[in-house]
Formats: sequence, structure tokens, C-alpha cells
Amino acid sequence: MKIVITHPDFRDPGGVAQYYRKLKGKFTIPVGHCIIGKRPDENSNFLKIFRLIADYINFLERLKENQCELIHVNPSLDLKSILRDGIFLLFAKMMKRKTIVFIRGWSKEFEVKLERRWLFLFKLLYRKVNAFIVLSAEFKYKLEQWGFKQPIYLEVTIADDDALRRFDIHQTINDRLEDKKRRILFISRIVKSKGIYETIKAVSILCTKYSEIELIIAGIGDELENVKSFVGGLSLQSVFFAGYVKGEDKRNLLKSAYILSFPSYYGEGMPNTIIESMAFGLPVVTRPVGGIADFFKDEEHGFATYSKDPEVIAGLMERLLIDQELYRRISLYNYEFAQSNFLAAEAALRLEKIYNSVLMNT
Repeated sequence: MKIVITHPDFRDPGGVAQYYRKLKGKFTIPVGHCIIGKRPDENSNFLKIFRLIADYINFLERLKENQCELIHVNPSLDLKSILRDGIFLLFAKMMKRKTIVFIRGWSKEFEVKLERRWLFLFKLLYRKVNAFIVLSAEFKYKLEQWGFKQPIYLEVTIADDDALRRFDIHQTINDRLEDKKRRILFISRIVKSKGIYETIKAVSILCTKYSEIELIIAGIGDELENVKSFVGGLSLQSVFFAGYVKGEDKRNLLKSAYILSFPSYYGEGMPNTIIESMAFGLPVVTRPVGGIADFFKDEEHGFATYSKDPEVIAGLMERLLIDQELYRRISLYNYEFAQSNFLAAEAALRLEKIYNSVLMNT
């Protein structure tokens, strides 16, 4: 059996690339990787067009391999991704290969447009898919509502097993509680809908009451320069920009942080930032959107609020600042929950079961 997974370059900072980077070497069956999408050195429209053509040619070459039995694609629910990956699926069906579609991102705005204008095209391209995987029960229900009868599996994003080696949760909790600084972490792609401005405003409220508060903003994105200007306008001295972090730098940041703030109102699937932070025992302050609502338990994993009011978000953070027993309980619970549900090796085995199920159904 040979599985071929299409996904972005492992160097890409996005969640899909990082998901498969974490899974690399964890499968017990032969799995091949077919890199598609923007490359780090792609800086012109000519290169973009050339790369797109090259992606399709390379994909067709992989399909010609006799041992290739199943194609696994990873679109987001947006027009560009749906069309691009739809063509990969058409090629796969032409070559009589089975297919799995793992829908990673889910744009609520595009969902509305799809239902109004493009649903026929989506069904045309995806109606013969053998199985879907989604990151939220809400997304599963929507596919069923649109008339898809194939098996639809629920999955989660994952933490990096390697980063957690030699990680001592008990020592880390003690270190955080003894540290004079209380570092609130926002780590994500820097876009407005991830809740970055709400986080900054909440921290500015806390800074009027507590001198030890720091906000660490880690990530890059289209909104980054506007965010820096916004922080400058507030004259906040306790906000630091870490840029895009990975490897040991990311591990150290997750260890030294005190709370993850992620009050997103984006159409989240299962955000990597929450999964990774929980794996390092960070309590989380978030909103119950997308796949977060499927598992997140208020006051057990941290706090989830429907409100976007910075006063409300600051109040939830404050509970974790002043109640050390609450902090210790939530931190340890998140670590243990992640160990049971979010490790890469376990996710690889779950995917293998899905692959086997699809291949066994002729």
C-alpha cells in the first residue's frame, strides 16, 4: 500500500505544513509526500504560474507509480484552494485512485458564497471523493447538509512529540508560579480575526493593575505592522514582538509563558496554537468557535467566552493570575489531556485506520 499526501512545503509556517512535518516518520505504512503550493522563494507571478504547472506535472508523475493506491489532499474551504485541489482530485479519479479530502481551514464567509453561487461546482469536483476528514462537528454537519454521503471523519491537529521530550510539567508549573513575570502569549498568524487587538486591549487593562504583566506576540502576517502601530499608540512598554518562532525558540517560549490568549473569531478548525500550548500545560483564554467548541471545557482547559469585549477577556486572565491553585489544576489537566489526545504518533495511527478503511471499501 502506498499513500500520497499533497501539502505545502515543510518550510511553510502555516498549520497544514507543520501538521505533516510533525507526522513525518510517525507512520507505520509507506506514505509519500507531494509538495504543492507556494514555495518560500516564490516572489513573482511568473514563478507562481510556473510552479502551479510543475505541481500538476509532478502529481501526475506520482500517480503513474503503480504502488500509489490512495491520494490524500488538504484544501481549505476557500475558492482558490477548492479549485486547485479539485483538479488534483480529477486527475486522481482519471487514474482510478481512491481519494481522501482533509478540509483544514473553513472560511465562514466563503461557506455563505458557496451556498449561494458555487455549491454545484463544489459538488461536481468533490462528489466522488471516497471520504472526508474535518476538524469540527460543525463542518461535518455542513457537508452532510450539502448532500455528501461519504464517510466523514473528525480529527484534531497535533502537538510536536519531539518538542515534548524531557519536558517536566511539574517543574515547569513551579517555575511559572515562582517567576515574577506573568507572560501572556499570543502566537498565531497575525490577522485581525485571530483576536490580536482584543488581546492587546485586555493586556492594557491588566497592566493598570499588575506591574508584572508582559505580552509576547509571536507570528507574522498581513496585520503585523498595523498591530505594531496600535501598540505604539497605546504606549504599552510591556509588549514584545518575537516574530515567527520555531524549534527550540518556540519550545522555550511555550515553557516560559503563563497564559495563551487566543480570542479568535476566525472560522477555526482545530488551531495548532491551542493544541501546542495545552501540550506545554498553558491555560487558554479563547472563544468557542469551530473545532474549539468540540472539545474545550470552560474552567477545565481555561476559559472560553463568546464575548469579544477586552474587559471580559482581561477578567478571565485575571482569575488565572490571582488563583494559583486554579492555575496549577488547569495547567496539569491541559498537559495530560494533550498527552492522551494530541500527540503526533497517535494521530498517525488514526490516519492509518482511515486509510485502511477507505482502501477496504471497493
